[in-house]
Amino acid sequence: MDKVLVLNNDYTPLNVTTLKRGFKLVYKGKAEIVYSDETNPIVSSFKNFNRPSVIRLMRFIYTPYKKVPLSRYNIFRRDGHKCVYCGTNKNLTIDHVLPKSRGGDNTWKNLVTCCGICNLKKDDRTPEEAGMDLIKKPFTPTYIQFIERMNGELKEEWKQFLMI
Repeated sequence: MDKVLVLNNDYTPLNVTTLKRGFKLVYKGKAEIVYSDETNPIVSSFKNFNRPSVIRLMRFIYTPYKKVPLSRYNIFRRDGHKCVYCGTNKNLTIDHVLPKSRGGDNTWKNLVTCCGICNLKKDDRTPEEAGMDLIKKPFTPTYIQFIERMNGELKEEWKQFLMI
């Protein structure tokens, strides 16, 4: 399904929405098209419309700072659904880099995606103690980073607005 990047009035990214919702915002005059797919218009019985790819709202919308919630699914998304120790995508679970028994918290920087085999191998130790290297270092993702990954394949015209 086609996705549309929604920008605030000041061109900052707000979210990604469906083509249907994005088209409705433009049709009702609440948004304008910044980029459209000229080769693939929306065809109706009486008129052809531009297919929006990036739209900008006509009025500024105040939004508080958006935090990405810490959840199992979001940790998997951040790590690309792959074990950070061996790179496999089978039998995935969550691992504490610093084990809970040693004071490790449930935070973005202490939780990683891990396969069952590596989790057993690491046991109740740190990666250094277990002789295991992290392919990817854990980090706290921003909302914009999640918008980037939401569509799977990032559209070229979105990149300038997502600061990539």
